[in-house]
Amino acid sequence: MQSTIWIPSAYQSQFGLLGAMANELLEAFVANGYDARPLDLLNDQSPTQGLFLFMNTPQTLDHLPQALFDPNSNLQAVQFHVDHPFALPASILDQWTTRASLKNLHLYLPCLDDAHLLRPRFPGLVHSWMPHAIPRSSLCTLENLTIEHYKNKPFDVVVTGSVRSQSEIDQSLAQANPQIAPMITDIAHLMIKEPHLGYIAAVDLVMGSRNVITGNWDTQRHLWPLVIAIVNRHRRIETLKSLQGLKVGVFGSPDWQPECTGTIKYAGQVQYADCASAFAQGRIALAWGPTQFVHSYSERIMQAMAGGASVVADDRLLIRRDFNGSASPAGDTVKLFDWSNPTAARTTIDTQLANPNESLEMARRSRTHVEKTCLWEHRLQTLTQSIPAPLPQNA
Repeated sequence: MQSTIWIPSAYQSQFGLLGAMANELLEAFVANGYDARPLDLLNDQSPTQGLFLFMNTPQTLDHLPQALFDPNSNLQAVQFHVDHPFALPASILDQWTTRASLKNLHLYLPCLDDAHLLRPRFPGLVHSWMPHAIPRSSLCTLENLTIEHYKNKPFDVVVTGSVRSQSEIDQSLAQANPQIAPMITDIAHLMIKEPHLGYIAAVDLVMGSRNVITGNWDTQRHLWPLVIAIVNRHRRIETLKSLQGLKVGVFGSPDWQPECTGTIKYAGQVQYADCASAFAQGRIALAWGPTQFVHSYSERIMQAMAGGASVVADDRLLIRRDFNGSASPAGDTVKLFDWSNPTAARTTIDTQLANPNESLEMARRSRTHVEKTCLWEHRLQTLTQSIPAPLPQNA
């Protein structure tokens, strides 16, 4: 008898990301023959056995099935956390430890950056790396990727994502401890200059060289959002400015609008589920990675490839490993640029646009690569390795 997989689908997240991912994952399980069911945590009867699979972390443990905290239950939990480890609410995991233990929870993260911090902070937590994935429905039709289709796209380049306004960042800096605020900006500027330097290393170099003891989870977690916001805004705005003269479509938060002048057009907000379609409107997809990751990547690069664009991204170790080189014997599936110089993106994009046939061929390779390796159906076996054997019916 097959264990049931329970997947809640009601979430509050920007651009509907978590809810869309949960539904995509549920559809992949069902399509591949698993007994997977949606779960309304507020109204449905709580499961007592099987696998409870949820995205990110709930605001309160009271929303979770109570069987997870019964040492005699046959219900296991799998959590897919799409962000950096510092985005985990430590208090929730601390409460979980207090009420039961973390042994019935398996945490999966697509981010390997700073994952070593989890074990000392949460000694009982079992965690593993699992890359992001996208649904089969995001894939464009391979046969439609022709040179005519490529030339008739409305944009030379499409970008997606968000930035915080400079006024918000300035306000946060003004509210910071006056002794710490200069260190925050120095950490950010060091990361901007050295794009392969992670947040923790930058904190150690800046604060440690000023005789500030580093390594405290709460302190580093507190500074992290503002540092990342500064780095994110600088990198993305400067890169966007370098694209002036090309027909650029910017899909994302309204804070982009003041930067969208000349040939750069603000194309509006886009829901997570529609990102592949947005990228499909560009000959080139500038699929920059999440700023809070340094070596890892998000689903953005997969969505861009699935949409049929020729993809350009910032150089990251795991992108090189998983999308180019031996991972793609037929040729690269993404062209990379050095983000220590944001204008390098323009050079890479110009090269791609000057060679439409080569760009189209790479787009076709990318679309094929994603279908073979990056769909949710390729992650199901990993996620279900924690499923316990069902109890006998007469137990």
